[in-house]
Amino acid sequence: MKYLFLLSAAALICLSSANSFAQKKAATQKSKTGQTKQTKFYWAGVLQKQGVSTYQYGTHILNGKSLSGKPDQPETNFALKAGKKINLNKFAGKKVIITGKRVDGYPLESGPELIEVSAIEL
Repeated sequence: MKYLFLLSAAALICLSSANSFAQKKAATQKSKTGQTKQTKFYWAGVLQKQGVSTYQYGTHILNGKSLSGKPDQPETNFALKAGKKINLNKFAGKKVIITGKRVDGYPLESGPELIEVSAIEL
């Protein structure tokens, strides 16, 4: 009887683990698909180092436009963040074109959209 109980418990644990693994794999595939769709957005404008702000995210500001949007849209501010490989300070005060993606969950506290910078050029 003990043997049957232990065998049943082991089978239940294996099935539970397999289901959990399948759910994690499906979630990873969905997130990879979502990221692929958002990798090539472009913005153009003047890059500035961010000072004190009420929304407290991003390291720099881009005052410009999304090049993926309508041509008659007004200029606005975008908060920027970049990895260690991209030094945004070198481009402060200059007109730039930024490649990146919008970060989900932003804007916060009436702040600007947050852009994760993957490339920048003059």
